Amino acid sequence: MTALGEFLRARRERVDPATLGLRTVGPRRTPGLRREEVASLAGISVEYLVRLERGRDRNPSAAVVASLADVLGLDDAEREHLAALADVRIDVDFADHEVVEPIRVLMAQWQQPAIVMNRFMDLLAINDAGAALHQAIGTVPGDNMLRKLFLDSHAPSIYPDYELLAAETVANLRSLTGADIDHPRLRDLVGELSLHSPLFAEIWARNEVQVKSSGAKRIVLADVGVVELRWDTLEVAGARGQRVVVYQPVEGTGSAEKLARLDAAARVGVVGS
Repeated sequence: MTALGEFLRARRERVDPATLGLRTVGPRRTPGLRREEVASLAGISVEYLVRLERGRDRNPSAAVVASLADVLGLDDAEREHLAALADVRIDVDFADHEVVEPIRVLMAQWQQPAIVMNRFMDLLAINDAGAALHQAIGTVPGDNMLRKLFLDSHAPSIYPDYELLAAETVANLRSLTGADIDHPRLRDLVGELSLHSPLFAEIWARNEVQVKSSGAKRIVLADVGVVELRWDTLEVAGARGQRVVVYQPVEGTGSAEKLARLDAAARVGVVGS
């Protein structure tokens, strides 16, 4: 028996037939669902399910894997695991917008600016120092960072290295979304940006992919001048696609003092007033 077969059998035996509206007459020799029941609900033959469980067939289609995942009531992590065992891709609806409380509490303790973004670069959460920095830029939680970068007319003047930043950001988007190129959220975002930003449309058409887990950027802020930052990314366990981005001022540039001024002004409600 293969790992795929073992997983399917274990999950089949875990399901209570009553949860699927199946009537049980008399005692059952084995717990959970019978193969006949799983096959019928999944729209496959019993013989094919037997081959899968016994390891005689190791390459079910994505449609079969998705159907089996539905019948067996698999959660997101289990669905992804089943797809990996079968070496296929299936849609997994991860919670892209829910930031768990421990992450918010951890970020609140940091003096450095920090934010949480999802794979579509929506700004999901932010700590106080991050709020001061992004408020000065003109970005607040709920904004999409790509929209701000490509559709805000002030963006080129805020970022001195604008075209390089734009190219890196789009290439990183392709890396973050991976094979989910047909995800409705991504299609809508790419369609909107392509329609309203010739620069985005040009960069997107290059099909460049770049993994960016750290980097540096310069930001021109009206209240304090140029701030030079290094940023590093931390993946959020249990929330695929969510990333914590932590910003550090570059030493010797006076950026630490400028961030402190922004933070102090934000605390008394001066920034943006």
